Amino acid sequence: METTIEVVEQSQVGQVRRLAVELARAQGLGEADLGRAALVATELSTNLVKYGKQGTVTLNSFHDTVGAGLQLIASDVGPGFPDFDASRRDGHSTGGSLGIGLGAIMRASDLFDTYSRIDQGTAILSRIAADRNVPAAPARPALELGARRAPMRGEVECGDAWAHARSGRWERLCLVDGLGHGPLAAVAADAALAAFRAAPDSATPGDIIGLCHAAMGNTRGAVMAVAAIDQAEGKFVFAGVGNIAGVVHSGESSHHLLSVDGIVGHNVRKVLMVERCWSPGDTLVLATDGLSGRWNMNAYPGLLKRHALLVASVLFRDFARPTDDATVLVARDLR
Repeated sequence: METTIEVVEQSQVGQVRRLAVELARAQGLGEADLGRAALVATELSTNLVKYGKQGTVTLNSFHDTVGAGLQLIASDVGPGFPDFDASRRDGHSTGGSLGIGLGAIMRASDLFDTYSRIDQGTAILSRIAADRNVPAAPARPALELGARRAPMRGEVECGDAWAHARSGRWERLCLVDGLGHGPLAAVAADAALAAFRAAPDSATPGDIIGLCHAAMGNTRGAVMAVAAIDQAEGKFVFAGVGNIAGVVHSGESSHHLLSVDGIVGHNVRKVLMVERCWSPGDTLVLATDGLSGRWNMNAYPGLLKRHALLVASVLFRDFARPTDDATVLVARDLR
């Protein structure tokens, strides 16, 4: 589970730094990597105190085909970077400092990406890999994933959950929202993910929802969506039950995905499947109803070109509601 710390004053900088080192050590990072984690955490947080507005730092682990370690996402709704290229150069400062913070973050990071818009704020992603063993030009996965997930304010357990699995030629994605919130919602979501992971390669998204329905009879139930992507054949298949929002962004077009009414585990009628073409560069966004409103990617020029985790983080920053569990999952085709 990710941990998010509000950073609006100087004492919270140390809190972020201590948590970053603790999480990095738990991931098996060595002393040199712990130093990099501490530096990145300190500089990201200090920048939020100096320049940000409603700033937060989210920390958790990552593990993918490129490496494993600690990731940090700093986001705010402040003024944004008027000139990012200038800001990244050592010696450039608008706050009276030495102006080496952003450059130091970039040099210490094994993966760095940012999205900033004037008067919309900034989101920065930094990853610290164990032993700094990421190749200079790592082979990127064809499908890049990013997700943000948090329980309702005041809750410890989250009733939202997501999973990714490779099954034969298919890349499968599942997003579940257990009814309500808290431990019982989490039990329902966990049961759905267990059935999703156990589904045979031949199962369609509709079949998988049927398997989840059968496995969740003793839970309070959930709404959920399952997507399957065959990149080689250019196929996309989707099935959803309940109010999971889904959009495929392809070029300049956006295609909203339709779900049927019902509660998986209790009252699911015929599940409809949506099939469409999938092309290089396409992006899938799935979100639970913990994200309010209908986001419009036209309000975020260039965001779909950034790392999938940044896409998820910006949408989460601007649309997540603290009164419900909230999750947004992004899958971006890198070809």
